Amino acid sequence: MRKLSFIFVLVLTMIATNMFSFQAEASQNSLSKTAGSLVIVGGALSSDNEAVYKKFLTLAQEYNGKALKDVKIAIIPAASAVPIESADGYKEDFVRYGVPVDNIYTAPIALIDDPLTKEVNESTWKDNGNNIEIAKKLEEFDAIWFVGGDQLRHIKTLVTADGKDTVVLKAIRKIYENGAVLGGTSAGAAVMSNPMIASGTSVGALTDGVHILKNFDQDTGDDKLFLATGLGFFTHGIVDQHFLERGRFGRLLVATQYNKTRYGFGIDENSAMVYTGVDDNIEVIGASGLLIVDLQGSSVPKGKRFAINNVTMHYLEKGDRFNVKDGTFTLNKLHKTTKGIEYYSKNPIAMDIFGKQKLKTVLTEDLIDNEATKAEALWFDMDDDKKGNGFKFTFRKTNTTEGFWGRIDQVGSYAALNVQMDVEPISIKIQIDK
Repeated sequence: MRKLSFIFVLVLTMIATNMFSFQAEASQNSLSKTAGSLVIVGGALSSDNEAVYKKFLTLAQEYNGKALKDVKIAIIPAASAVPIESADGYKEDFVRYGVPVDNIYTAPIALIDDPLTKEVNESTWKDNGNNIEIAKKLEEFDAIWFVGGDQLRHIKTLVTADGKDTVVLKAIRKIYENGAVLGGTSAGAAVMSNPMIASGTSVGALTDGVHILKNFDQDTGDDKLFLATGLGFFTHGIVDQHFLERGRFGRLLVATQYNKTRYGFGIDENSAMVYTGVDDNIEVIGASGLLIVDLQGSSVPKGKRFAINNVTMHYLEKGDRFNVKDGTFTLNKLHKTTKGIEYYSKNPIAMDIFGKQKLKTVLTEDLIDNEATKAEALWFDMDDDKKGNGFKFTFRKTNTTEGFWGRIDQVGSYAALNVQMDVEPISIKIQIDK
């Protein structure tokens, strides 16, 4: 009878390449100088997500103190492969939540022709980021919405080839700094930071590092982590989206560490991180949650492959708040501590850490709501010789770690503060004993 035994050989000497250099004490991000707000949605926004839509509209009303019937919204459809269809879908949603249809303007800014509109070729709108009339019109609006699709299409239409603002982007930036609300989903969320994540997977990021987009037409491939110029409305760290659903925490971690910023923010699908510039506050709303990666106090061991120790992670859900300026949390009052009343007692090693929603399970059921003091996860890739390279992730409780659970909107909801994580490369050999 054959017996399979897995021999895990931990690589103890870990040198990061120059690409992964990092200062142990990450510098604070610059504080905001804007009165505006951001509704950054992690993609797959459902039309019935009342919390997200109403928050966006409430913030629009607060700008200049308008009633809902007087709110004016502009939609930027550039990222979509079907720009008019996409814009019309959001227009219908805004009308459903009380905005008059005549107050909603689809800005003619796009790269790709929408096959459903025979009377116009939207690809002729590619240079309209430099249209002064459109820019002046946008200055009259209370809210701007960026649709999803390919984030590079937003950049190609709103940023010049040498990285400067077009006149339309200048107009959007002006009203945002004066107090308007900007929102976006998926690609429309990715563009909110600068740099932004243009493409890539967690595996590609951890194994191949960061690539910088040299021009907007460069092929990014499927797996490689590319960073590119973003719109930079959110100044406190890189933003990632479709986060838990697509297992993207690896790429957010690598991107944040490479960029030498303290924070990285990963917002999940059908959820939003709502940022208010006047107080540097972030609130989580919607169906899922937000992961915050904090690299202050982290360190990078020496080695040829990516590794990092003492990363602090926080996970928040609906109604939880984080103040970027002072680093404090205000949790939903329905979130109660799990300390001393942990529900789970087992946490097997997670073998699919980049799987759908897996990171949340590891942080919550396997760690903060578990009697165990640590949880472990692996990823590795095997070759034909039964050898492989991968990474081991260790999530640890410290004396400041605390978990929370509560039933919110009739659904169980978790939060986790101050979880410590280490990432170390591993080499694996499968030995078959006869």
